[in-house]
Amino acid sequence: MSVAGRLLIIDDNELALARIKARLQQEGYDVVTTSQLADATAHLISRDLVIIDFHMPGINGSEVLRSLRLSAGRAGAAPLFFLYTGDKLVSHQYLDLGFDGGLINKGDDESLVQQVAVALRLAKLRRRVSKPPR
Repeated sequence: MSVAGRLLIIDDNELALARIKARLQQEGYDVVTTSQLADATAHLISRDLVIIDFHMPGINGSEVLRSLRLSAGRAGAAPLFFLYTGDKLVSHQYLDLGFDGGLINKGDDESLVQQVAVALRLAKLRRRVSKPPR
């Protein structure tokens, strides 16, 4: 069976992570979830898309992103990093914050499924463009 895409989701809410993981797995995605930054770095090399909640206790999504980008660079990983938020003000700032894209309507799992499909198409296009010609 072919996997639709490999996702890493970082959020401080374990219940939300479980719900999101179950819904995305129904769509055929290989999903890893974590609420710990240290756990996230181990999965970067094998992920197409990293989805990061912006509002977390003691750290925000921008700080998480900076740390993960450094780790990804050292590991030679190149996933896309997307912000996930219900905060409309923050969602409009995703590029300024350093994210590759933004997923909005946090809490609406059907909207998330649609947005993840688009983000993964973008990831596939990016990989095709960045491959050197033979």
